Amino acid sequence: MNAKIIIVLVSVVAAAGAIATFYSQAHAPLERVTEGFETGYGGWAPDADVPIDPNTGQPVDWYVARSTDVSFSGTHSLKFFIDGRQDDGTIWIERKVLLREGARRVNITFDLYSGEESFNTIAVVCAYAGFKDPEHEGELTVLGPANEVAGWKRYSLAVDIDTGNAQEAWVAAGISVRWETHMTYYLDDIIIEVT
Repeated sequence: MNAKIIIVLVSVVAAAGAIATFYSQAHAPLERVTEGFETGYGGWAPDADVPIDPNTGQPVDWYVARSTDVSFSGTHSLKFFIDGRQDDGTIWIERKVLLREGARRVNITFDLYSGEESFNTIAVVCAYAGFKDPEHEGELTVLGPANEVAGWKRYSLAVDIDTGNAQEAWVAAGISVRWETHMTYYLDDIIIEVT
């Protein structure tokens, strides 16, 4: 084979490899966090904005805990319980994620389990991505009713961000009461991608 042809072929292969590497790096997440809660909370912490129960003078009962009741994958998920009889309250999990220079978008995806389907909006699914630690119900974005199906349903939120000098962002996912009743849901397989 002619030496010129070999040089051209090697150059074409090298250029194609460089283009493929550049393309995959340009479109790969800058930060990816996945958690299935199999061995713990994975850096996530429960938080809430709940009303006072007029019968006790204390905040309404709520918790977020690891559970083996149901899971989307593996054996564990997070169980969300809230006493919604005051027709108010939001509970969620939250954590920080690192931002690299050039980050433009935060995507949050997770699966939520409802024990029953309902045409009534008993609770809504909500999520958050931003630069401050969410502390109030109104800071979270409503993604839809929590009882659209009996079983698991995937929810997601995409937020465009302007990082400026920020080096980290907060993300959260949870439920918010819309009906006066006790309620339990499960969350599993949460994925955060910063691109």
